[in-house]
Amino acid sequence: MNARATDIDGYAADAAYPMHFHREQMPAWLHATATALGFRAPDLARPYRWCELGSGAGLTALVAAACNPAGSFTAVDTDAAQIGQTRDIAERAGLANLECVHADLRDYTTHDDESFDFIVSHGLWAWVSDAVRASFLAIVERRLAPGGLLELGYMSHPGASQLQGAQRLLHEAGRHLEGDAPARVTGALSLLRDLADGGAGFFAEHPGASRQLDAMEREPAGYIAHEFLGAHWQPQHVADVIRAFAGVDCGFLGSATPIENIDALSIPGQLQARLRTLPPGPLAETARDLARNQSLRRDLFQRDARRLDDAAHLDALDALVFAALPGAPTTLTGDLRFDTRIGPVTGARDLFAPALDALAQGPLSFAELRVRAPYDAAPGLLNQALQALTWAGFVHACLPSSRDTSADALSRQLAPLPGVPALALLPAIGSAALRQVQR
Repeated sequence: MNARATDIDGYAADAAYPMHFHREQMPAWLHATATALGFRAPDLARPYRWCELGSGAGLTALVAAACNPAGSFTAVDTDAAQIGQTRDIAERAGLANLECVHADLRDYTTHDDESFDFIVSHGLWAWVSDAVRASFLAIVERRLAPGGLLELGYMSHPGASQLQGAQRLLHEAGRHLEGDAPARVTGALSLLRDLADGGAGFFAEHPGASRQLDAMEREPAGYIAHEFLGAHWQPQHVADVIRAFAGVDCGFLGSATPIENIDALSIPGQLQARLRTLPPGPLAETARDLARNQSLRRDLFQRDARRLDDAAHLDALDALVFAALPGAPTTLTGDLRFDTRIGPVTGARDLFAPALDALAQGPLSFAELRVRAPYDAAPGLLNQALQALTWAGFVHACLPSSRDTSADALSRQLAPLPGVPALALLPAIGSAALRQVQR
């Protein structure tokens, strides 16, 4: 066995994790998604506080701070090298509203400070020990403000279930092999490939595992090391997660991936009626995960969640302002195609073209859009259309006011760094543009 001082609670820490940006964690995205689901979101027109637990290479926190000057941002990570890099970039970009905290979550539970209006986390909950998960819950219980939103990204059953055997092999091989993380990743993947090509029964029984191995071999070594070599990697059942956060007074709202809140676009058609018979919550979400073969969830929770009545919900929707993103189609000549977990899904031109055509002329509020056909008689259709177009990377909710930002300064700092995804920072929406699907 090859123990390493660079392990952190069984988590491989001797490799740089690639810079990833998670648009689902941005304040305007979370505000609009919670509003679409019928809940009162934190007011972005007032000062607010946002925290990322397990910030990794820090790109999401950096973009959030640079594009949202009204907010105060905190990035927390147990890896001193990564949090140091984030702090250095923030200082050079002049991001005075970003605090970088080097701390294990088991220690961060003792930090007393103001509450957060947003807590976000991706790539932590399913990768850490039970003790760290307990500390995560304690932080949420102590620090998430009433009405505050929590976004949690994690590997989930059943889509990730078949990876458990392969992950265990990668972990054991990583413990056995000598060398730095890239060398251990190469050796571990080579062993897994030999088993796949040699007719191992696991791969014969699970054809999807071969496709997942192909995808692993295309990823950077740092990603594989962090993702699969750790000791505590464990996909989660959504029912367990919902109940865990209910225990700290956080109600499940839905998905931070908006299209997953629309069964018509994310569930096979023959199952939709059956799902409508199930009570919302753990049972319905477990059924949805089976229907989609879900491997990654981005759950949205709220402290002391209270659903808005119909009139208040419409008022909250009317206040949202949407803008077309760069590259959005200005004129639809046919239906949209959404490439989803269940395969290609068609979006009818008659539903989406009016919103896209209007927004091509400039930002408009929900109230201004819903007086147009076909939404004038059914604002719920507009709500679903905007959620789907947001997920598709065509439109985005805007910030309530325009202020000077540090977006240009951050872009200059990120440009020369290796491995940074090409992002167009867009202060009007408080985020960066990403494309998810093609027409």
